[in-house]
Amino acid sequence: MDINFPVSNSSEKNQYTYNFGFDARHYLPIYRNFIWATRAAADFSWGKQKLIYYLGGVDGWLAPKFNNANKPEPDQTYAFQTLAVNLRGFNQNVANGNNAFVFNSELRLPVFSTLLNKPVNNAFIRNFQLVQFLDLGTAWNGKYDKFARPGVVYTDRNNPNNPVTFITKAGGIGPFAGGYGFGARSTLLGYFLKVDVAWEMNGVFKGKPIWYFAMGLDF
Repeated sequence: MDINFPVSNSSEKNQYTYNFGFDARHYLPIYRNFIWATRAAADFSWGKQKLIYYLGGVDGWLAPKFNNANKPEPDQTYAFQTLAVNLRGFNQNVANGNNAFVFNSELRLPVFSTLLNKPVNNAFIRNFQLVQFLDLGTAWNGKYDKFARPGVVYTDRNNPNNPVTFITKAGGIGPFAGGYGFGARSTLLGYFLKVDVAWEMNGVFKGKPIWYFAMGLDF
C-alpha cells in the first residue's frame, strides 16, 4: 500500500492518492522442468486524485496498441496512470478505472532442458520454452458494485467526418474479459524475449488473433 501527496499542491487539503494492491503467485511442478504457473493480482486506488489502470496487453510489449476510443469516465480525477497486465487477446485499454484485477495461468514447458538428460550449453536452446496460457481480467471505475465484464469500445473511422463509436461486451467468463493462446520464450543476446498469439475468449479460435512481442521474465 502507498500514499502520495502532491508537493506542488501542498496548499490544498485532502489531495492524497491511496493505492492498495497484491500479487500472488504459485508454481506447481508437473514433470521435471515442466510447470504450471498461476498468478492473481489486483490494484485499488481511491482519494481525491486516483490512479487509473488501463487493462489489456502484456508487460514489456515492444509495439503496443492502445484503444484510444475507450475514454475514462469524466466523473473521476486521475493523477497517475499505469497498465493492468497481462490480459492477452486484447489491446491496451480494453477497460479502465481506478480498480483492476487480473488472473493468469500458464503451462510452461522448457523443451530441451526437460526432455534431454544432458546439460545444454547454448542459452537460446537451454531457455527455449513453449507456453499455453489463459488470462482473465477486469477494470472498473468507482465502487465495487460496478464490478462487471468490460465492454469493448470501437470507433469506425471509414467516414472521417462522422466516425461511429459502438460498444460490445468483451469475450470472457462472468465479470472477466478473457483471452487464451500459445507462446514461445527464450534468451537472445542476453535478453529474454517472448512471442504470444492470443484469441479473445469468444469461441474456439474465433476471430483474428493478436500477436505480442515482448521482453522480460515476468508473466
